Amino acid sequence: MELQDESTELYLAQTENRHLKDTISAMREQLENVRMEGEEKVQRALTRANDEIMQLRNMVATLRETLEAKEFEKAEAIQSAVAAANDEIVQLKATIFALRDELESNKAMSEEKLQEVKRDAHDEINQLKRAIMVMREQFEANHAK
Repeated sequence: MELQDESTELYLAQTENRHLKDTISAMREQLENVRMEGEEKVQRALTRANDEIMQLRNMVATLRETLEAKEFEKAEAIQSAVAAANDEIVQLKATIFALRDELESNKAMSEEKLQEVKRDAHDEINQLKRAIMVMREQFEANHAK
Protein backbone atom coordinates (compact mmCIF):
# COMPACT_ATOMS: atom_id res chain seq x y z
CA MET A 1 0.00 0.00 0.00
CA GLU A 2 2.80 2.23 0.42
CA LEU A 3 3.49 2.15 -3.23
CA GLN A 4 -0.02 3.07 -3.97
CA ASP A 5 0.13 5.87 -1.42
CA GLU A 6 3.35 7.09 -2.93
CA SER A 7 1.91 6.85 -6.41
CA THR A 8 -1.16 8.77 -5.33
CA GLU A 9 0.99 11.33 -3.59
CA LEU A 10 3.15 11.61 -6.68
CA TYR A 11 0.06 11.98 -8.84
CA LEU A 12 -1.34 14.60 -6.51
CA ALA A 13 2.01 16.38 -6.42
CA GLN A 14 2.26 16.29 -10.20
CA THR A 15 -1.34 17.48 -10.53
CA GLU A 16 -0.70 20.23 -8.03
CA ASN A 17 2.54 21.08 -9.84
CA ARG A 18 0.69 21.32 -13.17
CA HIS A 19 -2.02 23.32 -11.54
CA LEU A 20 0.58 25.66 -10.02
CA LYS A 21 2.38 25.94 -13.38
CA ASP A 22 -0.94 26.74 -15.07
CA THR A 23 -1.68 29.28 -12.35
CA ILE A 24 1.78 30.80 -12.73
CA SER A 25 1.36 30.90 -16.51
CA ALA A 26 -2.09 32.49 -16.16
CA MET A 27 -0.73 34.99 -13.64
CA ARG A 28 2.20 35.79 -15.93
CA GLU A 29 -0.21 36.30 -18.80
CA GLN A 30 -2.43 38.44 -16.60
CA LEU A 31 0.62 40.37 -15.38
CA GLU A 32 1.76 40.88 -18.97
CA ASN A 33 -1.75 42.08 -19.92
CA VAL A 34 -1.75 44.49 -16.98
CA ARG A 35 1.72 45.74 -17.96
CA MET A 36 0.63 46.19 -21.59
CA GLU A 37 -2.57 47.96 -20.50
CA GLY A 38 -0.45 50.20 -18.28
CA GLU A 39 1.91 50.97 -21.18
CA GLU A 40 -1.08 51.65 -23.43
CA LYS A 41 -2.55 53.98 -20.80
CA VAL A 42 0.81 55.72 -20.50
CA GLN A 43 1.02 56.00 -24.30
CA ARG A 44 -2.53 57.35 -24.51
CA ALA A 45 -1.77 59.82 -21.70
CA LEU A 46 1.44 60.89 -23.47
CA THR A 47 -0.44 61.26 -26.76
CA ARG A 48 -3.16 63.36 -25.09
CA ALA A 49 -0.52 65.42 -23.29
CA ASN A 50 1.42 65.95 -26.54
CA ASP A 51 -1.80 66.89 -28.34
CA GLU A 52 -2.67 69.34 -25.60
CA ILE A 53 0.88 70.76 -25.68
CA MET A 54 0.61 71.24 -29.46
CA GLN A 55 -2.80 72.89 -29.09
CA LEU A 56 -1.44 75.19 -26.39
CA ARG A 57 1.61 76.03 -28.49
CA ASN A 58 -0.63 76.81 -31.46
CA MET A 59 -2.85 78.94 -29.23
CA VAL A 60 0.18 80.79 -27.85
CA ALA A 61 1.49 81.38 -31.38
CA THR A 62 -1.92 82.63 -32.53
CA LEU A 63 -2.26 84.90 -29.50
CA ARG A 64 1.27 86.21 -30.01
CA GLU A 65 0.52 86.97 -33.66
CA THR A 66 -2.73 88.68 -32.69
CA LEU A 67 -0.94 90.71 -30.03
CA GLU A 68 1.81 91.73 -32.45
CA ALA A 69 -0.82 92.70 -35.05
CA LYS A 70 -2.66 94.81 -32.44
CA GLU A 71 0.60 96.47 -31.38
CA PHE A 72 1.40 97.20 -35.02
CA GLU A 73 -2.09 98.66 -35.58
CA LYS A 74 -1.71 100.73 -32.42
CA ALA A 75 1.69 102.04 -33.55
CA GLU A 76 0.23 102.90 -36.98
CA ALA A 77 -2.72 104.69 -35.35
CA ILE A 78 -0.35 106.67 -33.14
CA GLN A 79 1.83 107.61 -36.12
CA SER A 80 -1.25 108.59 -38.09
CA ALA A 81 -2.55 110.72 -35.21
CA VAL A 82 0.84 112.39 -34.79
CA ALA A 83 1.06 113.10 -38.52
CA ALA A 84 -2.47 114.52 -38.54
CA ALA A 85 -1.68 116.67 -35.50
CA ASN A 86 1.53 117.91 -37.15
CA ASP A 87 -0.38 118.74 -40.35
CA GLU A 88 -2.99 120.62 -38.34
CA ILE A 89 -0.25 122.51 -36.49
CA VAL A 90 1.35 123.51 -39.80
CA GLN A 91 -2.03 124.65 -41.14
CA LEU A 92 -2.81 126.59 -37.97
CA LYS A 93 0.59 128.29 -38.05
CA ALA A 94 0.02 129.26 -41.69
CA THR A 95 -3.40 130.64 -40.75
CA ILE A 96 -1.88 132.58 -37.84
CA PHE A 97 0.81 134.09 -40.09
CA ALA A 98 -1.80 135.01 -42.71
CA LEU A 99 -4.08 136.59 -40.10
CA ARG A 100 -1.14 138.44 -38.53
CA ASP A 101 -0.13 139.81 -41.95
CA GLU A 102 -3.73 140.84 -42.62
CA LEU A 103 -3.98 142.44 -39.17
CA GLU A 104 -0.74 144.36 -39.69
CA SER A 105 -1.89 145.44 -43.16
CA ASN A 106 -5.25 146.59 -41.72
CA LYS A 107 -3.44 148.40 -38.92
CA ALA A 108 -1.17 150.18 -41.41
CA MET A 109 -4.17 151.14 -43.55
CA SER A 110 -6.01 152.36 -40.45
CA GLU A 111 -3.02 154.46 -39.45
CA GLU A 112 -2.84 155.89 -42.98
CA LYS A 113 -6.57 156.66 -42.90
CA LEU A 114 -6.17 158.28 -39.47
CA GLN A 115 -3.30 160.41 -40.74
CA GLU A 116 -5.36 161.34 -43.80
CA VAL A 117 -8.34 162.26 -41.61
CA LYS A 118 -6.04 164.29 -39.34
CA ARG A 119 -4.56 166.10 -42.41
CA ASP A 120 -8.01 166.72 -43.82
CA ALA A 121 -9.20 167.99 -40.43
CA HIS A 122 -6.10 170.18 -40.09
CA ASP A 123 -6.58 171.53 -43.63
CA GLU A 124 -10.25 172.22 -42.91
CA ILE A 125 -9.36 173.94 -39.62
CA ASN A 126 -6.82 176.12 -41.48
CA GLN A 127 -9.41 176.93 -44.15
CA LEU A 128 -11.96 177.78 -41.47
CA LYS A 129 -9.41 179.97 -39.67
CA ARG A 130 -8.67 181.82 -42.94
CA ALA A 131 -12.39 182.15 -43.59
CA ILE A 132 -12.85 183.53 -40.06
CA MET A 133 -9.98 185.98 -40.60
CA VAL A 134 -11.43 187.13 -43.90
CA MET A 135 -14.88 187.54 -42.31
CA ARG A 136 -13.40 189.39 -39.35
CA GLU A 137 -11.56 191.72 -41.67
CA GLN A 138 -14.76 192.32 -43.62
CA PHE A 139 -16.69 192.80 -40.40
CA GLU A 140 -14.14 195.25 -39.09
CA ALA A 141 -14.04 196.99 -42.42
CA ASN A 142 -17.83 197.28 -42.43
CA HIS A 143 -17.92 198.55 -38.85
CA ALA A 144 -15.12 200.96 -39.32
CA LYS A 145 -17.06 202.80 -41.97
